[in-house]
Amino acid sequence: MGKNQAHKQRQAGRGGGGEGEDGLPGGPDDGMEDGSFHSPAWHAARLASLQAPTERITWEEFKAKQNADAKTAELEAVQEDLNMRDYRAQLDAERNKRLGRGTNHSDLKKDKKRKREKDKKDKKDKKDKKEKKDKKEKSKKKKSKKEKKSKKSKKSDSDSDSESSDSESEADVPEGEEKAYRLSNFLQADSD
Repeated sequence: MGKNQAHKQRQAGRGGGGEGEDGLPGGPDDGMEDGSFHSPAWHAARLASLQAPTERITWEEFKAKQNADAKTAELEAVQEDLNMRDYRAQLDAERNKRLGRGTNHSDLKKDKKRKREKDKKDKKDKKDKKEKKDKKEKSKKKKSKKEKKSKKSKKSDSDSDSESSDSESEADVPEGEEKAYRLSNFLQADSD
């Protein structure tokens, strides 16, 4: 039984029913040839094409072709590497340009350090000026306190004298400071 006949029997077994033109069960009923396998003419043409002489290259030609392909691939790899380096350099330049706007750029660090040193010097100068000013104010306060003590010691204990001394002490108090009150004066003012 050939391949074609076995195929037709399987088709019939699946329910293909009826007999075909050649009298085998399961054949096509429409009168067309079974196209599931190649014809004998096709097989003959296939065998002729396989047996026909073909031009094959020699081993030396094959090796030369392989070497040429390898050189071409190497040149392409070198070119790709150069292109990648150029691209990387371009990306680095763009990155440095963007980072140049920030404070962490290497060129700006020197300027930043100079500015920081200048700021420290300015702060120190301001601090020195402030200390001198504070010393002057302290010395003025000491002088005014001494003057107050000397005036208080010269005062008499009478009420009229105490009232006049209050007015004098008010005049002696520098601006922005609180006036000092005697406890005895405070208690006298509450009892009145």
